[in-house]
Amino acid sequence: MKIHKCITAVPVLALALSAAFLAGTDARADAVADFYKGKTVTIVVAAGPGGNYSVYSLLLSPYWKKYLPGHPTFIIQNMGGAGGTKAANYLANSAPNDGSYIGILESTTPLNARLRATGVKYDPSKFHYLGGADNTRSMFTVMKSAGVNTLEEAKTKQLLCGATGKGSTTYVTPSVVNYFLGTKFKMILGYRGMNGVNAAIDKGEVNCRAAVFASIENSRPHWITDKMIVNLAAIDTERHPDYPDVPTLLEMTNDPDAKAVLTLMSNNGVLGRAWVAPPNVPNDRVAALREAFWKGFNDPKAQAEMKQRKMRADPVRWEVQQKTLVEIAATPQRIIDLIRKSIGLIK
Repeated sequence: MKIHKCITAVPVLALALSAAFLAGTDARADAVADFYKGKTVTIVVAAGPGGNYSVYSLLLSPYWKKYLPGHPTFIIQNMGGAGGTKAANYLANSAPNDGSYIGILESTTPLNARLRATGVKYDPSKFHYLGGADNTRSMFTVMKSAGVNTLEEAKTKQLLCGATGKGSTTYVTPSVVNYFLGTKFKMILGYRGMNGVNAAIDKGEVNCRAAVFASIENSRPHWITDKMIVNLAAIDTERHPDYPDVPTLLEMTNDPDAKAVLTLMSNNGVLGRAWVAPPNVPNDRVAALREAFWKGFNDPKAQAEMKQRKMRADPVRWEVQQKTLVEIAATPQRIIDLIRKSIGLIK
């Protein structure tokens, strides 16, 4: 009888512990739902209106609402400026840190903090990455009318590259490539997001861009179908699967320092469609946002809608993004100083 009592006591205890755990989980979920019920979540977009950051946010917002407890409404607040630094500074220092504000930042946001390029007032390690809709792939793309067909030719003929701010990839990447590979890109600053850069190319103000290629596929598909452009190089650690004949920047040098710098510049694709929560947002709300985002990215209707609109959808887990942050933070200062030198921050 005593043995029998000991045996039956174990499942009773297990059931009690399981019930307590479930009750705690339900309580946390209820707390998150209570917070978000009837609220509005503002997405701070580190670019002007009309670009891919806004388009992805608008398309996916209904799905995040569907999966986030409390089902809040999501709205967009565009905040371009300083290559994405303005939005990052706002999220870090001014936006409410209760989960009612989130953001989608430039892929260079963590690296800019190391470069100290444009009035950085944020610590990227404090942001909570929520996940991304795509592992972006960037290209050096020029108009065919510019008469330059290879990066080697760009060493002898100047191209005008549209750029947003000095902290953006549109400025930093051409500057780095000029320094290490000897090209003659001239950056024209001040455009509001890639939509502004693309419009400037249409007007003939500039003839070059260094940015995510998907923004051409989405907003200027006729550039491709009408064969108006040439891709000089992939800003990536591997060739673009749709353009296997276009070499990567890494293939164009054997210098170890140049390779180290270009690898760092080319390895931020997982941060290219990445949403974040500000520092100090409560852990249960961060966890709920991450789960809702992941389910939203992978919702069959969301995937179908992105495919229909020819938007790339290759979801990235938040853990991968946080790992990339750690890798950027661990980059030797000597390599960071080489980049700072190449963009004119130090002599």
